[in-house]
Amino acid sequence: MLSTYRLWLMASLAALAPLSNASASSCVDPDGDGWGWNGSTSCLIDSSNSAAGSSTACVDEDGDGWGWNGVASCRVDTSAGNGTPDEASSANCVDSDGDGWGWNGQTSCRVENASNPVTTPSTCVDDDGDGWGWGPAGSCRVEGSAPVESPSTQPPATQTPATQPPATQTPTSSRMNLSTDLLAAHFDHGPDPDDGHAAAAAYVIGQELGIRLSVVGGTTGVYSASRYLPESERLMRRIWGQNWLDAHNSRSASAEQAARSWVSTMAAGGDVWVAEGGPSDFTAAVVRIIRNQYPEFNTRNRVHVIQHSQWNEDHALREDLNYVRANTDYRRIQDGNDPNATADLRQDGNSAPTRSFVQAARASRYQGVWNHAFDYLDPNEKLDFSDTVEVLYILGIGTGEIRGVNDFAAYFMN
Repeated sequence: MLSTYRLWLMASLAALAPLSNASASSCVDPDGDGWGWNGSTSCLIDSSNSAAGSSTACVDEDGDGWGWNGVASCRVDTSAGNGTPDEASSANCVDSDGDGWGWNGQTSCRVENASNPVTTPSTCVDDDGDGWGWGPAGSCRVEGSAPVESPSTQPPATQTPATQPPATQTPTSSRMNLSTDLLAAHFDHGPDPDDGHAAAAAYVIGQELGIRLSVVGGTTGVYSASRYLPESERLMRRIWGQNWLDAHNSRSASAEQAARSWVSTMAAGGDVWVAEGGPSDFTAAVVRIIRNQYPEFNTRNRVHVIQHSQWNEDHALREDLNYVRANTDYRRIQDGNDPNATADLRQDGNSAPTRSFVQAARASRYQGVWNHAFDYLDPNEKLDFSDTVEVLYILGIGTGEIRGVNDFAAYFMN
């Protein structure tokens, strides 16, 4: 259940929706915490009530030792009253929930105190007694326990559903185990309708490879909830039927149901891979439920969150983003909206690659799914399933195999 503060904050931000066209120099701070909204992004209020955004001012609204300086997460220096950027010293490990683990600005870290000494390369801390723990270099095997194979290192399954034609290619270097792991596909559906194309791409990949999926729509954060696109719900029903969770209209129930699905996967020996097509607010809600109700499952080792967008991180509630970073295997990859080391799955409307892809999609066995997606977001405006780069990362499919939209069509829809 959302806290009273967060419910109030969401209502306040919704009330500010008419300010979406406000000048970037107009920063409205409804709760007086030093941070506001200028119509396009979060902004810092200075003493003269104008947007400051200084990288030297670190505002920690929840008192957990981490804040936001207008550019990045920052460590609050209680002696000096300011903070350092995300690239803080690894010696600064902030443990917001007191469980011995925190976030140091770069990665999860072990808090040094009498009961939780800092781990060394030879030390592996197993919080849940399952034989696997966490050390400075990542997941580790606890010395002295019976040999087991980590679910995330097992070879991927090669079988595809009997009712589907076999995939043209099956990834051989998948990070997830296709036979045991769960792929949680989160779509915020706001403010950009690109999730319509990404939802279709996720459906195609799931069908081709026989992936176990937990699909969630409406995973906007509190800072983007007022820009949610309700027409996305019809699209999700057309693609997924009833097999998806509506986090916008039933957030608490969706988080509870997602948590049960994640726990069921982990209880059966699998890991959870989150393709986070939006802010971290919803993911944080699910992880909190698991850590509170099912503490025997170590989410730091078993839940892998893949994020590709700075915009998504900027529009997450800071306490939620830092909570997810500290309590999961959180990985930031390069932005799928830009030409870089990830596949270029965003194309201008009516460009040659777009026309070629649309033709291939409409001639494939998935033409119905793509037609629904194209009705929602006209490819003459743009073709954009850039959030899919997170799924490709999870499957270990690099740009050597899929570099652009037509490589995607050849790989999955031939």
